[in-house]
Amino acid sequence: MKKTVLWYCIVLFHAFGLSAQSIDVCCARVNEDGSATLSFLVRPAGAFERYEVSVYNSATGDYDLIGTESNTTATEYTDNASNATNASVQYKVKAIAAGGTAVESSIRTLFLTVMINQNNTATLAWNDLLAEPPHGSEGKEYKIYRKRMNDEADWDFIRSTSETHYVDTLPRICKDSILYKVEVENDNACLSRSNRVKIEVIDSEIPSEPILQSSSVDVETQKLNLHWLPSSSVDVYGYVICAGSPCVAIDTVWGADAANYVCEQCNVEELNSLAVMAFDTCFNTSLRTDTHTNIVLNRQRKDCSDRVLLSWNEYRDFEGGVEKYNIYYRSAASAGYSLVRSTVDTEEEVQIDLSLGSCDFYVEAVSNNGITANSNAVTVDVSVSRQVDFIEIRRVSIRENNAEADLEFYVDASLPVEAYRLQRSIDGGNRVIVAELAYTGQNTLTYTDKLPSSAAEHLFCYTFSAPDECGLSYKSSESVCPMHLSLDCSDPDKNVLSWTPYTGWQNPVERYDIFRFSYSEPLPIMISSTSANSYTDTSHELAFSVSENGYFVQAIEQGQGQDGKQQTANSNSAFTKHESLVFMPNAFTPKGAENNIFKPECRFVLQGSYLFRIFNRQAALLFQTDDPSSGWNGKFKGAFCHPGTYIYVLEFVNDQGEKIVKRGTFAIVE
Repeated sequence: MKKTVLWYCIVLFHAFGLSAQSIDVCCARVNEDGSATLSFLVRPAGAFERYEVSVYNSATGDYDLIGTESNTTATEYTDNASNATNASVQYKVKAIAAGGTAVESSIRTLFLTVMINQNNTATLAWNDLLAEPPHGSEGKEYKIYRKRMNDEADWDFIRSTSETHYVDTLPRICKDSILYKVEVENDNACLSRSNRVKIEVIDSEIPSEPILQSSSVDVETQKLNLHWLPSSSVDVYGYVICAGSPCVAIDTVWGADAANYVCEQCNVEELNSLAVMAFDTCFNTSLRTDTHTNIVLNRQRKDCSDRVLLSWNEYRDFEGGVEKYNIYYRSAASAGYSLVRSTVDTEEEVQIDLSLGSCDFYVEAVSNNGITANSNAVTVDVSVSRQVDFIEIRRVSIRENNAEADLEFYVDASLPVEAYRLQRSIDGGNRVIVAELAYTGQNTLTYTDKLPSSAAEHLFCYTFSAPDECGLSYKSSESVCPMHLSLDCSDPDKNVLSWTPYTGWQNPVERYDIFRFSYSEPLPIMISSTSANSYTDTSHELAFSVSENGYFVQAIEQGQGQDGKQQTANSNSAFTKHESLVFMPNAFTPKGAENNIFKPECRFVLQGSYLFRIFNRQAALLFQTDDPSSGWNGKFKGAFCHPGTYIYVLEFVNDQGEKIVKRGTFAIVE
């Protein structure tokens, strides 16, 4: 385009030669650096000497000379000192011929301003060129261009207009800079261009909030469904679901037209306060809707009669309030729900047909404008009340830590009950409820009881019971107490165990297995079996065992019980402590037939901690060992040492974890 303009100007100059007398400023372009470039034609009547460029001074009301050019072929002039990016600049170009004859022409630059509006629009405004004489752009339309700073593409043409202003709808941009410019051409394609204006576009406009209509439980799936009217904003990207107060986001629903959310994590038998917020493509979030809380329906059957009391919380979140509540039911034999009655209350007693076996109920809240919300469904078993046929504690076993008891139960699972009840007594005291076990539909149940104090010091007994269908009476098992193990370790050469018999099985006890464990043994070791209720441990391993040994007894059932299993049960663990025993001789005879090895006699020292050393009186090390069974034969480097006095040092760890060091002297005699 620039080449076209220059060609036009040059051709016109030569076509007219010196016969015409005029100058025409064709166009004015504002460059990126703020300078302004003028394109013009000079047609003097005589010999052309120079032209002069002046800029209008608003303070004086006159023009100030800024440049002179003597090149007769020049068709452009650039004002590098221009401030055309800050304001419109008016220029005058004067052509001076020989003899002082002069002609002149004027033009001003296009100055563009851009103002961002709150409705995601920008108002563009600019001035006319006001050229004298007219250069052919009068009546031409201005062309508006736009470009994103981070976009490598060329300028985008927006619109042409004959006005000097335009309101542009901004593109959906989260954060970017936008450039604008305005251009206009004259009849001969000479282009005038405005300054470039940069604006920062940040989309901080939040979308309008959706309208939450209901929080309703789906009758078939029993899932909580949230329904709303979508946001009216055009740039909605999805919706955030939040719960509680303050409202914490729990999930996201994508899509501008989304209007429903199924809360998989919501327990419909509890109150859930939920709300919705819309978000746009820039993740601006709308205001939160009002919360809606679901209806939770409860039922209470009165004394196993033909009446059931239904109660529920008021639905407070309809915009127009609640008109009524509809109560629906279905029996096991019916295909769908039927309306029982309508009410404005939140509690109703309903009569049921005992021959139906069971009935399901739910409540529907109806708003004054016809919107509905359902509660959870509840089931009422209306069969004749009965008790379980059998209930038994099959196992009470104490763990090695004496802090927990493992229990196993065998029950009649054909009767669905509210919950099984486990009771415990301590040392023959009153029974207290320690747990309620949920009905699982399985015959076998297990439970681990955390004991309030050491089982070695107290006797714990358990009773397990199940209510009848009405919850009015309980059928209980026999009371079962775990074996209580006692330990007598007054004699360092033996440990005497005694325990109470296990009496929890209908079958007798086949045998008792005795287990011992210690710090040096990773797993308990079975050391004996007996049918008695006592055992004396005189094992050789006691001589050099750790100072503390643990024992427990395991009862083995004779045959299988009603559950088809042969059960086992452990007693409490009992621990024994002995003081470390050390005997040191004061002399030995290495060359004699007897008393020819010098070593201490030790019992109940921690294995791995033993160290025995022999020194002469010059503190030279003659012998050492970490084996309690090894001793010194009186030799050093293969030869017997001379009779005399020698020094021993014995180190070990006792039962309190303390390091003991014993030093002394002994004699070698012939």
